[in-house]
Amino acid sequence: MKRFLVILLLSLPMFSMTDPRSWVFTNPNTVSNIDDYNLALSKAELDHYRYHDKRYVMHFESGLNVELLSSNELDALNIPYKSDRIREKDPEFDTKPIFKLASDGTILEVQTRIKYK
Repeated sequence: MKRFLVILLLSLPMFSMTDPRSWVFTNPNTVSNIDDYNLALSKAELDHYRYHDKRYVMHFESGLNVELLSSNELDALNIPYKSDRIREKDPEFDTKPIFKLASDGTILEVQTRIKYK
């Protein structure tokens, strides 16, 4: 019984060390290397795309769609974020970018159109 207790206590940190992701893949089957996207998203500064009360969808050239959780959802999950970068409304000049995963493992924003005033 003592062995079981020791093994259980030693394994608890593994369960609590889960990766708190602030995004959700809506169609992960469209890419063969979802781990590459996970790594790139975890390193990227995503908060300036994130909204306070709704999810933002990132569309990738590969066909992958990623929903960024809202800041309200992050608060509920106790996931840290930079609150000064959160969007309250759509930007005035929203170009509806497409994203792509670069060969060096970074995420690039590709402008699709430019809206002039």
